[in-house]
Amino acid sequence: MICEEIGLELVQLVRAIYGADGSVALHEPQLGVEEEEILAAVVRSGFVSTVGEYVGEFEEELKAYTGAKCAVAMNSGTAALHVALNVLGVEPDDEVLTQPVTFVATGNAIRYCGAHPVFIDIERETLGMCPDRLASFLEQNATMDSDGQCRNLSTGRRIVACMPVNCLGHPAKIGHIRQVCDPYNIKV
Repeated sequence: MICEEIGLELVQLVRAIYGADGSVALHEPQLGVEEEEILAAVVRSGFVSTVGEYVGEFEEELKAYTGAKCAVAMNSGTAALHVALNVLGVEPDDEVLTQPVTFVATGNAIRYCGAHPVFIDIERETLGMCPDRLASFLEQNATMDSDGQCRNLSTGRRIVACMPVNCLGHPAKIGHIRQVCDPYNIKV
């Protein structure tokens, strides 16, 4: 699998740059004076969870920026993924296509729905789901029911959604992935 090869290459590269024994943070927040002032105001307000002046302001700015009809701030990425899968209609015993190089939140959100993750290999170029391997998997393992539902030939489960991941600043080929999923009525 390409995933295993890339994983070994990444480990070797990180060890060469940072040393075999050092830990390397995935990211380090870059917070300046303005962020510190806003955080202090939030703490003083007493609303440090999912409500408050800044949450509503953030939701409105996000709607304006994306052109979306609505936006709802969540307390974590895992919660956002879980809600997104629920909105897409993922139900217990369904399958969701995803990739093995990801954060635990991806698999957790799928399992919170009672669904099963199906891992599609990644590509070297983006570290994201490989559209060609996705197409090959669906050609070999999927069938369409008379009611327009995609089913896994070996498990009989519905394949409802595909959750590619943008890894470490490398965006997956979402457009190509959507083209592969559309004929199977799989939501991306």
